[in-house]
Amino acid sequence: MKLPSVTEKLRGSRAAQSLEKLSRVSRRHQFLFQCGLILLYRLVLDFMYLTQLSPIYAYSGFTTDLVWIKYALSWLLVLVCLPLVVGLQGQEERPSSILVTLMNYVYFLPMTSYLGCKGSDLGFFCAVAVYWLVLLAVQLRMPTILVPKLPHRHTSLLFFLVSVGACLFVMGISGIYTGFRLKLNLSDVYGIRAEAAAYDIPGLFAYVLSWMTVILSVLILYWLQKRRYVAVGVLVVVYLFYYSISAQKSVFLFLFLLLFCYLLYRKWMYRWCAGLLSLGVMGCWVLEAGAQFLTPMSLFVRRLMYVPVQLSEVYAQFFREHPLNLFRDGILGKLSYDPVYSIKIPKVIGEYMGTGSSANNGLVGDMYANLPVVLGVFLMPLILVILFRLLDAAARDIPQKIYIGLCVFFAMSFCNGSWSTVLLSGGFLMACIFLYLFPVQKEEHVKNEQS
Repeated sequence: MKLPSVTEKLRGSRAAQSLEKLSRVSRRHQFLFQCGLILLYRLVLDFMYLTQLSPIYAYSGFTTDLVWIKYALSWLLVLVCLPLVVGLQGQEERPSSILVTLMNYVYFLPMTSYLGCKGSDLGFFCAVAVYWLVLLAVQLRMPTILVPKLPHRHTSLLFFLVSVGACLFVMGISGIYTGFRLKLNLSDVYGIRAEAAAYDIPGLFAYVLSWMTVILSVLILYWLQKRRYVAVGVLVVVYLFYYSISAQKSVFLFLFLLLFCYLLYRKWMYRWCAGLLSLGVMGCWVLEAGAQFLTPMSLFVRRLMYVPVQLSEVYAQFFREHPLNLFRDGILGKLSYDPVYSIKIPKVIGEYMGTGSSANNGLVGDMYANLPVVLGVFLMPLILVILFRLLDAAARDIPQKIYIGLCVFFAMSFCNGSWSTVLLSGGFLMACIFLYLFPVQKEEHVKNEQS
C-alpha cells in the first residue's frame, strides 16, 4: 500500500485548505480584498502612532492633537485615493507601478496617519492631497516607452568586463584610502563616516564610487542568474569592502534585501504587501509592549515611515518663511548658478530643527524646497513619473525577481532624497542603463515569469 507523501498530507490539511480558500477568495474579489488590507494597514498605523510612537517620541515632534475634523479628512483622503492605489497595485508588470506602490505604503499612507493623529495644518494637508492624487493619476495614465533591447551576445561580454572593472576600482579605492579595511560592525559607523568625509577623492572617481551600490548589485544579480556562484562570492566580498569605505548602513542592508528578493521573493508577497506590513508594524508593537524591545519599532516604523513624513512637514514650515532653493543643490547648481544657501539644504534643515544633522527628504519635502507649491504639486509628480518610465523601458522583459530589490531601494531613496540627487549620484539613471543592457534571453524570461 502506497503511503501519502508529505506534500499530499500538507495539501489535505485544514490549514492548507484554508489558505487555498483564502487565496481563491482574494483573487475573485481582488479589489475589495486589497481595499480591506489597505484600510486595515491605516488603522494599524494609527494605533501604533497613538499608543507607542507619540508617547515615546513626543519630545522629537511626534505629538498628538486629535482634531476630529482633521482626522476625518485624513481618512477621507485615503478613501478618495483608495481606488487609484488598488488599481496601481494591479499593474505589477510595470516596475514603476511597484515602485510607486511601495512609496504609497511607506510614505503616503503613513503621511495620512501623521496628518490625522498630529493634527497638522490644513495648508500642508491640501498640498499633500493634491500631490498624491496627481502622482497616482499620472502614473496610471502615462504610457510606457518601448525601447528595443540590444542583442544578448553583445551585452554578456560587457557585463564580464564591467565586473572586472568594478572589482578593480573598488579595491583600488579601498586600498588607497582605507588600507583594505573590512569593517562589518554596524555599531561603529559614525567614526568611519567622519573619516570618509575627509577623503580627497577626485570628483569623477567620487561619482563613480557613489554608483557602485547599484552597479555591484546588478552585477551580483547577473551572475546569480547565470549560476556562477564563485563570481557572486567575489562580488559580495568586494561589495563588503565597498561598504567599509564609508560605512553607510543602507548600503550594507541593501545587500541582504537584494539577495532576499532574488532568492525568496514570490508574487503573492506583492499582493499581500499591506497585510504583511500590518503584521510587521504590530510585531514591532508587541516587542515594545511585551519585552520593552524598542529597536524594531524605532527603525522600522519611526525611521522608515514617520521620520520622512515629519521632515516633509518641517521643510514646508521652513520654506514658507525662507527663499526657495530652486534645485541649486542639484541640477542648477551643477550649471554654475549661484547657491541660495551657503550649505546644503539637508544641513540647513538640520540646523533649523536644532539637531545639526543632515535632514534629507524627498517627494513633498523636495517640492517645498525647490518650487512654489501651486506649481510643484503638479510639476514634481510629472517629473517623477517621467523618470519612472525610464525604469519601465529599461526593465522590459526582465524577470521581476531581478528588479524588485532595486524598486524597494529606490522607493526608499525617492522618499529620503531629492529626485535630482537620486537620479545622478543616487544611481537611478545608472540602474536604468544597466537594466537596459541586462542580458536576459526571451525563453529564460518566460520560464521565470511562469515560476
